[in-house]
Amino acid sequence: MSLFSKRCSVLLIGCGNMGSAIARALNGAMANLALTVFDSDEEKAKRLLGEQLEVRIVSDCAVLGAEQFDVCVVAVKPGDAVRALLSAQANLQASLIISIAAGTPLSSLERGVAPNSRLVRVMPNLAASVRKAISVGYADGAMSSEDREFVEVVFGAIGRFHWLISEDEIDLATAITGSGPGYVFSFAQHLQQAAEQIGISKEAADLFARQVIVGAAGLLDQDARSPLELKQAVASPGGTTAAGLTVLEQAEAMPWLLRQAVGAAAARARELAIEQN
Repeated sequence: MSLFSKRCSVLLIGCGNMGSAIARALNGAMANLALTVFDSDEEKAKRLLGEQLEVRIVSDCAVLGAEQFDVCVVAVKPGDAVRALLSAQANLQASLIISIAAGTPLSSLERGVAPNSRLVRVMPNLAASVRKAISVGYADGAMSSEDREFVEVVFGAIGRFHWLISEDEIDLATAITGSGPGYVFSFAQHLQQAAEQIGISKEAADLFARQVIVGAAGLLDQDARSPLELKQAVASPGGTTAAGLTVLEQAEAMPWLLRQAVGAAAARARELAIEQN
């Protein structure tokens, strides 16, 4: 029976910031949803989910008995993913299992699932909490077109979603999609500090740095022009933007720094995958 045509039962394991964002997305994306959240800290889960969300919260899988779930979302720390799946394995005998545990490959996750389960890895990012995430996913061969559609609907509800063609690409994508917000926040931080250095008050510098990035992001989201074209649109020849970009775009300035940052993040993602395997 279709995951969309019946009352779909979902078990969410782990209810931190990302887990709670996914719970809210599920609630908004599906009309026929029966959501159960498993987290050892019930009070934290209740606080993050809010009273308006219709959800059952449990702190011990034993209370679920032999109940079976159509879908399971694993939103725990990477080192806890396999153990969490094992604790709920009796309830996931033929489930679609979606793991967002960073650095935990399918080969490791398989140790915690039943033979008839289907596995998919998805990596959302921090912006899921404001429904502006970019999530990437990779599925094994057992995934049906309906399973894929379910993943696309859920993670499309917290932003945008993109399928990868190999699991190795997750490490590469994570260096951009997962770590990228940190790079942007760093840019905002240092832009604010530079503004203060030239005499702008801290309050105004904070406002300017935030809104510059919000405005630029809005253009990237809604304007069909490429980043290069948008940059050229704001950088009049001989103007102030062009003068600033001359500094930023020196060969060993921002272009080099970003290549180094992305390379370091990708290398660390590969290391994490090896450690978890």
